[in-house]
Amino acid sequence: MKFKYIFGPVKSSRLGRSLGIDLLGEKICSFDCLYCEVGRTKNKTLARDVYVDPDLILNELEKWFKLLPIKPEVITFGGSGEPCLNITMGFLAREIKKRYDYPLAILTNSSLLENEVVLRELSLFDIILPSFDSAIEEEFVKINRPVKEIGVKNIEGGLLNLKQMFKGKIFLEILLLPNINASERNKQKLYEFVRKLQPDRVDITTLTRPGTYVKNPLNKLELEAWRQKFANFSFTRQRSTNTNEDNISSRYIKDISFLILNSLKRRPQTIKDISVALGIQEDEVKKEIEKLILKQKVKSITDFEKSEQYYKIIL
Repeated sequence: MKFKYIFGPVKSSRLGRSLGIDLLGEKICSFDCLYCEVGRTKNKTLARDVYVDPDLILNELEKWFKLLPIKPEVITFGGSGEPCLNITMGFLAREIKKRYDYPLAILTNSSLLENEVVLRELSLFDIILPSFDSAIEEEFVKINRPVKEIGVKNIEGGLLNLKQMFKGKIFLEILLLPNINASERNKQKLYEFVRKLQPDRVDITTLTRPGTYVKNPLNKLELEAWRQKFANFSFTRQRSTNTNEDNISSRYIKDISFLILNSLKRRPQTIKDISVALGIQEDEVKKEIEKLILKQKVKSITDFEKSEQYYKIIL
């Protein structure tokens, strides 16, 4: 079976084994970020709408849990664009919480957090992972390329609103690009804002794989300096709670290649990433990846920082 809106699970450094739900089906977003791995924004908007019939998503999710023996650690709303744009987000969150006993997380670019209806819907989640890349207007516009209605003050106000009403965990992400938003001025302004926001965690990241418009990551020394600055707001990445009992032999899975392709659907991964995400032994993953490369369904790419091999779907 082919899944259009359910993808993964993928190994997430912040969430563990994450099963993704795409609420949009294509690149619909309020931003068109330089670094986005999904591709160019086809519809840049702040308009909320029923971009995907929620019944299609719920039906796919039901079939996924019936067909596949892999238990995620969290279900995450993310995918092709900004999930808060889907006006059925709250309905889907309530239905999924009723049907499945997993924490519910959502990735957001923070652009709709001034909307009171959106904030009420977000209260249904256990973890929110918002992003905020620059507290300097010209840098923010350059890196995130937002709709004209959104500026730094909107992002800051929305995040502070979220902190005030949300009872779950907030994991803030800051992604840095050289010569764009890695300035000392931005570092200080973001630090001052984070001290006010007091999120549960801050992750400072850069590109590890080419983005849609840019391909160069921030150098290691600058990245480490930023991470040291925000060290009080970070913690050691936790190991997955899954044990060896979760490892699944490929003989119990009719189509292991389907699982791997579905896991790679939204994010390139290493052999180890896929193994952890799917609970399949690394040697079995490697054998199947080699077959998929020969069939020209998958190709390898090299990580900028770690000299590791990542694998991605050939479109």
